[in-house]
Amino acid sequence: MDERIEDFGGEGTPVLFAHANGYPPASYRQLLGRLTGSCRVVAVRHRPLWGAPEPPAGRLRWSAFAEDLLASVEATGLERPWLLGHSMGGTIGLLATGLAPERFRGLLLMDPVFLPTRFVLGARLTPRRRLERMPMIRRALARPQHFADEAAAFAFYRGKRAFRGLDDEALADYVAASCKPAAGGGVELAFPAAWEAAIYASAPLVWPRLAGLRLPTLGLRGDHSDTLTKAMFLRWGRLQPGAELHSCPGGHLFPLEHPAQAAQRVLDFLARAHR
Repeated sequence: MDERIEDFGGEGTPVLFAHANGYPPASYRQLLGRLTGSCRVVAVRHRPLWGAPEPPAGRLRWSAFAEDLLASVEATGLERPWLLGHSMGGTIGLLATGLAPERFRGLLLMDPVFLPTRFVLGARLTPRRRLERMPMIRRALARPQHFADEAAAFAFYRGKRAFRGLDDEALADYVAASCKPAAGGGVELAFPAAWEAAIYASAPLVWPRLAGLRLPTLGLRGDHSDTLTKAMFLRWGRLQPGAELHSCPGGHLFPLEHPAQAAQRVLDFLARAHR
């Protein structure tokens, strides 16, 4: 199988998974493993994991990730899969289905990046140097890129607020997925900081696409998410009244924090959709 694809196995309903910014597919082992009892699950690896340490010059287009996803569908062997996406992966899934809706059965979106219009347009007009002062971008650029080994990486992340909701097994999955051997010894992050920061600085405007979406859609939001806010969640419901929207325990990382509950939400929706 293509190196840009990760196969999680299983049989049944075809599901194509798109991961979040900085979280390679195997970070979601507990979530995706729970789906394989009744689903055939394959994940796409976004282009920052392909080996280029720096993003292209100029403004990054998330539509490029959507085009990558569409180009990978044939390599997966999946026929009209459901598109399951978390965070950036959910937004990319929405963009991909907008380009080729006939290639998907529907959308399963977990805390997608649906930002206020004023924020997206403001970011487009803000010089790069000023964008780099934003806390999320500044933290991404300042994060260590190299560790002595995976144990050192685990110890570093275990002390970070963003990962407090992950149990040790989930955090170990993230560390194993996100680290690769470094040329000079030790391990380094497979998802380069420059890419992560560029992605944060370039989120697209999604609201016009939601208003015209006709595919069956499940939308899940973490109760305490600071990415998909409650106001944006309600706006989603108004623009796409046919979508089935629910809240889940946890924050933006709820698929990693509460994988059993998140997986059950997906499986229950798929069972209803196939009646």
